[in-house]
Amino acid sequence: MAERLLIGALKGGKNTKIVTLNGKKMTKMPSTLAKLPGLKTLDLYNNLIPKACPEISALTQFQNLKLREFYCEDNPLFLKRPFVAEQREVIWSLKEITSRFVMNELAKNNPILMDAIEQYPEVRNIISEGKNCAICGKFFLTIWLECVHFVPPSKNWKISKNLQLVPLRVLLCSYKCFNQRDPEIFGISQE
Repeated sequence: MAERLLIGALKGGKNTKIVTLNGKKMTKMPSTLAKLPGLKTLDLYNNLIPKACPEISALTQFQNLKLREFYCEDNPLFLKRPFVAEQREVIWSLKEITSRFVMNELAKNNPILMDAIEQYPEVRNIISEGKNCAICGKFFLTIWLECVHFVPPSKNWKISKNLQLVPLRVLLCSYKCFNQRDPEIFGISQE
């Protein structure tokens, strides 16, 4: 049944706006949903989905809010089961150390670096990949820790009454920031 609904949605391509797959006993989120860039409403209520597939991140990144409605209650996807993770000390590469320094100095509008960076387009390309740490706000080059922050949904979203928190992907620059995080931020485990 779910397969027929997905095939119908895929035939609609970018014109597909709504996909309803509630109560289908699905055990994984269909990665084919990533092929529906016009999707506005996704209903996965009451399934057995334990985690989001990587392909769907383009649709469900709440920072960009491509979906207007997302129903996902009654899935193990949002169970918060914390466990203690091993925190290994990692030595940063010279590229990482230098990139962090340059990006953070550019954020302070350091005039010497701002002038120098104009002369080196390859450096601009490297630091354009930089990200902000959700805890300290400093820049870093490589994803250090991928986490999820559970936040209340926006007031203008259409959601079911039961949904109290939605996952927001956040990146942290180090274990030091991870240890200073908000209690609603959880590290993502690679099990």
